[in-house]
Amino acid sequence: MAETKPKTEAAKPYDPWQDMRHIYIPKMSRTEQNTLVMSVNERTYFLPKEQEIEVPMPLWEVAREMLDARKRMEQEARAASGQREYAVG
Repeated sequence: MAETKPKTEAAKPYDPWQDMRHIYIPKMSRTEQNTLVMSVNERTYFLPKEQEIEVPMPLWEVAREMLDARKRMEQEARAASGQREYAVG
């Protein structure tokens, strides 16, 4: 006689708001505010800078895009002014 396997619960649908990611948001200047204010899905979030924090995937994606865009803009400004970018490490 064949064994019967117990039924498992149905797989829960993926919820990106439960998928947590770590991010570090640096300050680009001393005069910059200590908090990044961002809105996603008509909700406003305040993310502290200069410390590693855990945020839901949608906030992580938006913050990552913002940081990447800021880095590209900084590199383009350096290239336009003739400054070199130095690697630290």
